[in-house]
Amino acid sequence: MWGVGGVLANLLFMHTAASPAWLVSMRLTWAGILLLGFGAATHQPLWRVWQTPAKAIRLIVFGVVGVALAQLTYLLAIQTGNAAIATIMLSLVPMIITGVVCLRQWHLPRRSDAIAIGIALIGVVLLVTGGHLTQLQVPPAAIGWGALGAVTGAAYTMVPRPLVATEPPLVVVGWGLVIGAVLMNVVAPVWRIPAGIQPWGWAAIAFIVLGATLIAYILYVTSLTVLAPASAAMIENLEPLTATLLSILFLALGFHRLQLLGIALVLGGIALMNWTPQPHRHRVRASQAAAHHIS
Repeated sequence: MWGVGGVLANLLFMHTAASPAWLVSMRLTWAGILLLGFGAATHQPLWRVWQTPAKAIRLIVFGVVGVALAQLTYLLAIQTGNAAIATIMLSLVPMIITGVVCLRQWHLPRRSDAIAIGIALIGVVLLVTGGHLTQLQVPPAAIGWGALGAVTGAAYTMVPRPLVATEPPLVVVGWGLVIGAVLMNVVAPVWRIPAGIQPWGWAAIAFIVLGATLIAYILYVTSLTVLAPASAAMIENLEPLTATLLSILFLALGFHRLQLLGIALVLGGIALMNWTPQPHRHRVRASQAAAHHIS
């Protein structure tokens, strides 16, 4: 869903006056209201998370950094560059997460994790460039926004883990969206409608709000209750697969043999990251529990 949303956002930027900040405001505002409304209707404990100061602070950080800034920097990377640049930079997320956990625990990553990250990075690069690295024109602004997007992407993976361990993921995501929406509406209010949005554009915005934000965040944050942060981020590499295939269909991108190799490498990296030899599973579970505690 994030991959489809990225392609639709790219089309909106190409054919309308919609800005990344306004699109983030739209998706966070309406998705947040709908999610909290659903939580109230299903009698979720919406206010319990605010009763503990440490949880409240973490929730605010998640909403500002892990939701609003992560969305904004990603869309700015698309606008100033293209979807290929944004997805390449986002592939740095597993590396950042693994590096943070290893630094906090003072140990080297598993050899299989390091190899998996390397394979996936190579695969993503091949996928979005077709192997023609010298032909990829990367504006400095896109590199900067993409790097910030990778950092904030690591934040939206690691910051909410302690919260979803004790609070319903729906509540955590809902408040994160609303907090991010408050911030983004100060920058770009939703009622200032950009020019040039046709009916197809509103349909695209509806999917970005409902599919690529509301449902996608529920699924992703819920997965953090059973997956290690780095593994969840590795699975996120399916996003460039989706985005690239749809870009070939709707944005007239070419398709080369090296892109097929890139798809195989990304899937191989994901499988390797989630594979644990039997003798080491107990030790890895203990390491993941420690990572959960420090995150």
